[in-house]
Amino acid sequence: MFSEIINITESFIVANVSWAVFIGCILEQIIVPIPASLIVLSSTFLLLKGTSFSVAAVGTLLLKVVLPASLGITVGSFVYYTLAYKLGEPFIKRTSKYLGVSVEDVKEVEIKFKKSRYDDIFMFLARCFPVIPSIAINLFCGVIRYDLKKYIITTFLGSAVQIFGWGMLAWFSGNIYLVLEDQVSFIGNLVTVIIIVVVIGFIVLKRREKNQK
Repeated sequence: MFSEIINITESFIVANVSWAVFIGCILEQIIVPIPASLIVLSSTFLLLKGTSFSVAAVGTLLLKVVLPASLGITVGSFVYYTLAYKLGEPFIKRTSKYLGVSVEDVKEVEIKFKKSRYDDIFMFLARCFPVIPSIAINLFCGVIRYDLKKYIITTFLGSAVQIFGWGMLAWFSGNIYLVLEDQVSFIGNLVTVIIIVVVIGFIVLKRREKNQK
């Protein structure tokens, strides 16, 4: 019974992976406390599980995961970019306890931004490497009214690089997982249960933190 549910769930996700990733990444940028990396890792794992490395497989990864995920992040990021653009720092102060990002966090981005000699390259690299929270970048760009065209380009391309990295990691890890699964029969269900528990635990923890604030 449990195996059948897993198989049905996997088949549904694989069949609708592009939409699932696109919508998931939009929501991740707005309200859902699930990192885009987790969405990409799990989706790529299911999509390319057992697939050997080839140009066609890389194309599938780019078309069905990287492209929709990057578009989703770009579209979702517009929400807080637009609000910060229109309302400025007062918006951040009023919503900091809900968003988990304070004016000080945005100021830190500003300091790093000013230290950079090339603004557009900094924005691109900030999206490539998940060192700075995405929402802090969105708010900062809105506050300083960073050029919309440049914002779209740097957000999309930077996100694409990051997502591609996560996707490749999930792909190769998935193949290693299959080798282990052949040797240890119960590891498939065990890993699935662990992933579910981790996701639920992460969501519950975030909600508790919000309630305490």
